[in-house]
Amino acid sequence: MAVDPFAEAEIRYRFLTEERRTGNLQARAFRVAVRDLAVLDNEGRRWMLGPEDGIWYRRESERWLQADPPRRLVCPSCGHHNLGRHSFCVECGQRLDR
Repeated sequence: MAVDPFAEAEIRYRFLTEERRTGNLQARAFRVAVRDLAVLDNEGRRWMLGPEDGIWYRRESERWLQADPPRRLVCPSCGHHNLGRHSFCVECGQRLDR
């Protein structure tokens, strides 16, 4: 089953923070690894988790603004990522779980 790229980045971020906490990852390497978790949404906007706070930020006009990322509903049948406003998968027609 496919994973929402924002949720996947959050899972990876939690792993990285644990590695940093236990001393397995230096601060600079941690910041680089978190930067590499950036996600592009369907509108081409860049999103990043703040290295120190784990909060999502969206790049907007040369600034980073704190914002909630768009969430996707992953179809349990085919794994397609659907916009949150859909009740049925646009790929296969399966009802989406909310």
